[in-house]
Amino acid sequence: WGAFYEVGNLDDTESHEPWRALGEVQEVFDFDFTESELKLSGQRDFEFVAAEDGVLNCISFWYRMDLTPNVALDHTPAELRSPSASSTAPVGAYARHAMQWLAAPVEVCKGDTVCVRASYSRSRVRFEVTSPEVTMKDKKVSVPRWLMLRIREEERVEAYRKAIEKALDKIMQQREAIPKLDRHPLRIVHLGAGLGQISMIAAKAAREAGVDEREVETHGCTVVAVEQMPKVVKLARRALKDNDLEQDVFFCSEDVRKLPSQPTRAQLIVTELIDPGLLGEGILVLLNAARIKMCNAFEHQVVPSRGTIWAAAFEFGEKLKTCHGFDMSSFNHYRTNLMVDIDTALENGTARQLSTVFQVLKFDFEKNEMPSSHSIKIHPTDDGKINAIVFWYEVAMDQEGDILLTNWPEAVPPADFAMMEKDLHKPRPLRQAVCNFQGDYIKEVEKGVPIEIDVGYTQAWPQFVWPGTEMVQKESGERMAKPPPMPRHRLHFEKLKTETEDLEKKLQSGLMFDEEMLGDGYAAAERIALEPNGNPNYLIDPPNANYFHMMFFL
Repeated sequence: WGAFYEVGNLDDTESHEPWRALGEVQEVFDFDFTESELKLSGQRDFEFVAAEDGVLNCISFWYRMDLTPNVALDHTPAELRSPSASSTAPVGAYARHAMQWLAAPVEVCKGDTVCVRASYSRSRVRFEVTSPEVTMKDKKVSVPRWLMLRIREEERVEAYRKAIEKALDKIMQQREAIPKLDRHPLRIVHLGAGLGQISMIAAKAAREAGVDEREVETHGCTVVAVEQMPKVVKLARRALKDNDLEQDVFFCSEDVRKLPSQPTRAQLIVTELIDPGLLGEGILVLLNAARIKMCNAFEHQVVPSRGTIWAAAFEFGEKLKTCHGFDMSSFNHYRTNLMVDIDTALENGTARQLSTVFQVLKFDFEKNEMPSSHSIKIHPTDDGKINAIVFWYEVAMDQEGDILLTNWPEAVPPADFAMMEKDLHKPRPLRQAVCNFQGDYIKEVEKGVPIEIDVGYTQAWPQFVWPGTEMVQKESGERMAKPPPMPRHRLHFEKLKTETEDLEKKLQSGLMFDEEMLGDGYAAAERIALEPNGNPNYLIDPPNANYFHMMFFL
């Protein structure tokens, strides 16, 4: 539940959680924009009859807009569209549905009548159930939407389960060779635990590997899960209790870097700190801290064991020069995103691959062996302008490299087809990371003429820099390519972006209960909450604004 509605796409089964309709589609409001005066607020009551048993916890709404008497833009979800609908179904994965989560879920049986009040103001639509009356529950926990969606990533979960079971088999065999009185208790550290799904899998695997109730009572929890967001931890603890695993998993809502050295050392580290570009969630920094403070120095395993970053050069936005008969190429100045669905981009023609796939960086998390900065030759496969490097990861979950987890694009052939013969898992939805070039850094290439690029990495992001680029130092001490000259409209955008990043830092630090930042974070959340769909002076989108507001005010 949140103070505002969320936006999404009910037709996108990969990035939206499963849902089912409990009643028929109804028209709520009808606006005639040709009228000289429009009412700026209003409300109406309507009823719906439950078509089946279930829990009513959300009302989803959308619009049908009649552009002319014969042309309409209809966002009705595909599952609910009438076969005789005259309007054309929308195409694309853009957000076109709104979800108003109810303050109190309503259990309904087939045939029950539910009364709903709908209201609208200048900038939002709101729904509330008026009958039957349901006692409202206190909201003591909250969780971002992306973390809820991660629960459904079956391929990712299966890869972790297999790797954990394989690692525990080796650890238990080593323990069997040690006299019982000399054995250290089994301990697993889980970084980036989120809602504890992998923590519970690890605890269950430890039980199946031979850890009994007596050992847990004597030595304490088998799994130490580290998750920095306190209110998420509350929800995870509730899930542990529901699954009778609160004695097996200890949840810690702290930054692992601030923890004291632990007396009981772990034999296995499991980390979920992996983003589409591998390094973005701080796996390098936090894994090192956990290794020093919580593990045996040389006698521990890491899941995942190794990681490799692969990449290819692309040209985005070529078609914007003739978009519906207009030159819209100025929008290429705003390619600042860090993630991309390259399969969809290649399919709809908004991207063009200009090089073969090349290996960028290779990390051994278990042996703590890190690569150094170096130069790579890119081999263009076509003429064009390289304005982006798209990159992705391939991680070996086990020491032998038999279990692989990768976000390798489906449309890009593997660099080594031996990968296809292994136990391969791909997360859903499939997204890749991207490094965009602007201005003078856009490189024109010819087919068959190799060019060089320097690659390296910071604490949380790979770097791609053309040779001879002037470097400048950020406030954090990291070096980056000097920004190229920009048009005035882009400079205003950059100012807005910088202020937004500063605001989000305050919010995030406040959420971690950092005493110095908590007040700033609270004030920032208030600023966001002033607008029903996010403060227009910042670039925080409505779902994130909703989440930040909940974290501070619930």
